[in-house]
Amino acid sequence: MAIDLLTTSGINSFINSYIQSESEKRITPLKTRQNKYNKLSSAYSNLLSNLDKLKNSLSTLKLRDASSIFKAKKAETSNNNLVSATASSSADAGSFTIRTNQLAKNDTLLSIDRISSASSSITLPGTYSFTIKTGDGSGSFYTSNVSVTLAESDFTNGNISYQVLAEKLKNAINDDKAIIASNSVSGFNNSSGSFKLSLNGTETEITYTEGTYEEVIDSIITQINAISGVTAEKVVEGGNVQLKITAVNSSKYIQLKNDTGTLLTQLGVSSNKEIAASGVITASSFSPVVGSTQFSISSKQTGYNYRIMEISDDQTGGILNEFGINLGTTRQAFVQNNNGDDTAGFVHSEADLNAKLLFNGIEIQRDSNTISDLVNGVTINLKSVFSQSDQDVVITIGTDVSAIKSKIEEFINSFNSLYSFIRKNSSSVSGSRGVLFGDSTTSSLNLILSSSAYTSLTGFPSDVINSLSKLGITFDVNNGLSISDSSQLESMILSRTSEVETFFNDTNGFSETLFSKINSYSGASGYIQQAISRLDTNLNQINDSITRIQNQINKSAENLRKQYQKLQTQLASLLSSQSLFTNNLG
Repeated sequence: MAIDLLTTSGINSFINSYIQSESEKRITPLKTRQNKYNKLSSAYSNLLSNLDKLKNSLSTLKLRDASSIFKAKKAETSNNNLVSATASSSADAGSFTIRTNQLAKNDTLLSIDRISSASSSITLPGTYSFTIKTGDGSGSFYTSNVSVTLAESDFTNGNISYQVLAEKLKNAINDDKAIIASNSVSGFNNSSGSFKLSLNGTETEITYTEGTYEEVIDSIITQINAISGVTAEKVVEGGNVQLKITAVNSSKYIQLKNDTGTLLTQLGVSSNKEIAASGVITASSFSPVVGSTQFSISSKQTGYNYRIMEISDDQTGGILNEFGINLGTTRQAFVQNNNGDDTAGFVHSEADLNAKLLFNGIEIQRDSNTISDLVNGVTINLKSVFSQSDQDVVITIGTDVSAIKSKIEEFINSFNSLYSFIRKNSSSVSGSRGVLFGDSTTSSLNLILSSSAYTSLTGFPSDVINSLSKLGITFDVNNGLSISDSSQLESMILSRTSEVETFFNDTNGFSETLFSKINSYSGASGYIQQAISRLDTNLNQINDSITRIQNQINKSAENLRKQYQKLQTQLASLLSSQSLFTNNLG
């Protein structure tokens, strides 16, 4: 048997047995503790997560003033197909009537129809520019200076077709950027001062001093390029320089104004609000019949105050003139002619652009079919013009019971998640103990939850809502909270809204009180995190011990292996001598 032990397989078996025996005796108890601490740490982490969810729902319930969820309002209409409405928390309870007589429209301009393949009157490549003025929504106007560049490749035998011309015009409008370009100047600016650069109403002061135009423009460019949303560059043409300013966002206008000196005048810059045509209108070309081309322009926003006020070529023989829409400020009506050319013009009269309605019998006009400035906190959406037989739509603003109830339900769900987790992991069933059984931190937290759920608030009279039970919310020690009487809760929210609000979000109310009690258990320095940190420390120590002991066992095993391998060598030598001796005797 001793000889079998000193074989290589015997030595390996003995060493493995030694390692296993030592590990069971010295490492297994540590791993048992390690597993226990890991389970406990995981349980604490889940406990903390559930606790944070409850705190979040309580934070929502205890919001006050304008942020209070108990201020939630809803709007109901008697005919949602004709008019819909929404209400914010700032809306006042009440009702009013609406009757829509006209919907707001986008101002639309149509060109004359042209034969697509026919040649236009334009025969030379180059840049053709035009100006469009549109309403800015506040009684003033925007200016859009648009340029169309026609290249040699756009022409065939010196001619450009109406179809190609319409495409070039459409793309120029839809890709346009708001650009303010000064005159090309040279020489010396002899004034100092400042002006305001307005980007969609946000003003920045730009200063300048006397000097050459190039020096002054360089200084202005540096200041403007520090403004987000706008870029400036210097264009050099021979000995002349030009200032060029571009708005990055096509929906925002740029304006230079309030010059305290004379620089803007010298540069030939107007004080108009320049906006990209692409930001206020859309252009399209289409074929009303096969082989024809027609062009249309529509304002992006509805209403009279966003109408197209002017559209003009900047030079004789311009592109707009080719389609009959070089109208200036003339607002002629579009006329469709099935037997000849259409008459270019506007589809709607100015009087037809606004939404028109009767509000409680009073005539009202607005630019948009979505109206949010008529009733405080209420947005009205006009959907259709009323027929003569349609009844006035009644819009009623009241407490949004469903929204408030859903927030209370969210609290109940988060409360029960935490409460159920604690009970499940703190109980002992059939001799099997939960991982948090006997934990003092968990027990005290559980006591806070249960007592808060069924006791009345201190300092609240008995004739007001002072407990969850008065809201139809009951507490069961096995399952936690539940809405036992949904109709009672809804009735209280609707008829005693201020009492419900006070119960939840008063400084001494339910949410604030419970939040304060559980707050010390959460957070980086809370009781639960402290417990997790202690466990982490213990786990690190155990891990270090396991590593140290494992190294010791491995080292001892290696020493044993060497000793047995030495005996194995000695045994092999003896056996060899024995064999030689036996052979000699024989």
